[in-house]
Amino acid sequence: MRKRIHKPSTTRWLAVAAATVAGAVALSGCTGGGGGSLSGGGSGSGDGKKVTLVVPTSQAPWNPAYAKLVQEYQKETGNTVDLRAFPNPDVKTQEVNDVQSQRHSFDVYQINESDLVQFNENGWIQDLSKIDSGYKPDSEIFSYSNIANWNADTKVFDGEGTTTSQPLLGNLDIFIYRKDIYKQLGLKVPTTWDQVIENGKKIQEAKAAKYGGVFRTQGVAGTYAATFEFQSLMNSAGASWFTQPGTDYTPTADSSAAVKAASWYHELAQLGPSATGTIGQAQVIAAMQSGDAAQTYAVAAAAAPLEDESNSAVAGKLGYAPLPKAADGSSSTATGLWVLGVPQGLSKERSKAALEYIKWMTSKKAMTLFAQYGGIPVRSDAYNPSGVSAAAKATLTAVKESADKLPKNPTSLRFGFSTDILNVTEPELQNIAAGSTSPEAGMKAIQSGLEGVVQKQKLPTK
Repeated sequence: MRKRIHKPSTTRWLAVAAATVAGAVALSGCTGGGGGSLSGGGSGSGDGKKVTLVVPTSQAPWNPAYAKLVQEYQKETGNTVDLRAFPNPDVKTQEVNDVQSQRHSFDVYQINESDLVQFNENGWIQDLSKIDSGYKPDSEIFSYSNIANWNADTKVFDGEGTTTSQPLLGNLDIFIYRKDIYKQLGLKVPTTWDQVIENGKKIQEAKAAKYGGVFRTQGVAGTYAATFEFQSLMNSAGASWFTQPGTDYTPTADSSAAVKAASWYHELAQLGPSATGTIGQAQVIAAMQSGDAAQTYAVAAAAAPLEDESNSAVAGKLGYAPLPKAADGSSSTATGLWVLGVPQGLSKERSKAALEYIKWMTSKKAMTLFAQYGGIPVRSDAYNPSGVSAAAKATLTAVKESADKLPKNPTSLRFGFSTDILNVTEPELQNIAAGSTSPEAGMKAIQSGLEGVVQKQKLPTK
């Protein structure tokens, strides 16, 4: 009897994901022992004594894997972790309130990549070498364009900066496609964006799927939404928002390379639903799950719901690959990382315990387990775990190749004024995708808006 698979409901999937996280966190978040309350914070020491750590986390599809990892940490160390899950935006709110009030409720901060500049600029997380003068991050941990190293003088991430955090989740964009449709039509996995577009047109012509592709084209002012996906196109075209972040913030959004990226963005959007302004990340995932879309690109964490047989009609039918590279061979992918840092103001003992937690979480053993549990590891030597599905192996292979080839200088929006940038880029990119603004006119409008941001922020230019 043929197994019946219902088309997934995005709302239902998000609800299930949140419930799963909550359940997993409840199992791992034991609160016995000394401390572990929001009013009093955790207890900790660096001298081998058992400790209780209070750690905030996000409610996201990858968090059950993290919760399992926390359980392993507790078993191995004898320490207790009170893992507290909040909706993604509320993680930052909880931590900002904590550090500004100096309650010291948390022992470790989990920080979204897009918020890390603010935490560094305000001194809300510690220089890890001041907690342990002998501490050096393991060389197997991916640099992710120097995400861990903050240069307080230039206010950018570079190799000259101090180590203030370590990555926890190596989330980044990868290409996702229907293997069966590609095989049926004799299509090759694309290595350029023109090939992605051409494959989509062939799929449409053959009516092999409802859409030749569905991509994230909904602009949300002030939010890293459409701009996040567009970033990969900018990188691949060799374009950038500014001449040299840190020293020369002259905007370059209207360059020929940036206009080329915008043209790709519009053409990709035309492969999907006509209401391009309504297609956010959840809608992209739902279109792939239902089988309506034949290809897309999205964060690697999306592979988990796409391969969930109870919610996806295409589980086992998908292929995963790196995005088309930049001309110099570097990865064009945008990164969407979560990192761990030690809050400023903790006692010496709690700070040491927090750093030990971070070291354990980023170890080879921990990251290999994380991969087995469905997480995206941050170490190059944790990408060949045993006991994972073929789809998971393909996803990890694509992620590792992408992380290996990331450029030294960050290309994602890592600025303290990113919200100002996103207020400019999001609505214009949505218009470009829809075709209500031409790529040339849209990028000129962004250029003008960024010039206003530079003036407002009094940023250096040459």
